[in-house]
Amino acid sequence: MKKGCFDVAKQAHRARSETYAMIARILKVAERPLSRAEIAHLLNRKKTPHLVAMIDDFVIEGLVERSVKTYPNGVQGYVYRWISD
Repeated sequence: MKKGCFDVAKQAHRARSETYAMIARILKVAERPLSRAEIAHLLNRKKTPHLVAMIDDFVIEGLVERSVKTYPNGVQGYVYRWISD
């Protein structure tokens, strides 16, 4: 998935509900689990504690699965995939 596929303008201010809808849409169409940084990049945002909390809300609701990925350099990070239809 490449940046710009959602035609997201740099955020000046966006309603929380709109951001939730965009996160859901990104995860639903993703061909693989995405990291927090990748989700933020696709939203044209930075990976902030606020954005991480919003992503984690989907996990709490049972809509998204969070798993741990180990990258080639040995660093571990969370990745997310949509599990609910």
